[in-house]
Amino acid sequence: MKIRTDKNILRFSCIATFLIFTGILMMFFLSNPTYFGIGFALTIMGLIAIVSAIIAAATPKEDMIRDERSVRINEKAGYHAFCILLVTMALLQLIGMVWRLNFNFKAVIPDLFIVGVGSWILLRWHYNQRGGIT
Repeated sequence: MKIRTDKNILRFSCIATFLIFTGILMMFFLSNPTYFGIGFALTIMGLIAIVSAIIAAATPKEDMIRDERSVRINEKAGYHAFCILLVTMALLQLIGMVWRLNFNFKAVIPDLFIVGVGSWILLRWHYNQRGGIT
């Protein structure tokens, strides 16, 4: 297995190492529990970034070049996921107006985010399985 060491991989690895180093410093040298939580989150983010950098460095550069079909699948899935998200928000607003519900949209935003990302993933899978994109 050959590991690539181009400037993009090295830059991303350095940023991940900096995140881990900063997180460890925050966890051990700042006494507030809030800083401990932030440091722990930074450390986890750095570890995930290191793993993804190793995976990206192990794959050949030719495998990372996307063809026109995959680009078109991502575009079409993104457009349709955005439309699904808009329709979901419009339906929530309509339901709130008809039944006089007091929706707090700040509380619903994480759920809408999950709906949008989930629909994008499902649509990408569907268009990839279907084959020809027009």
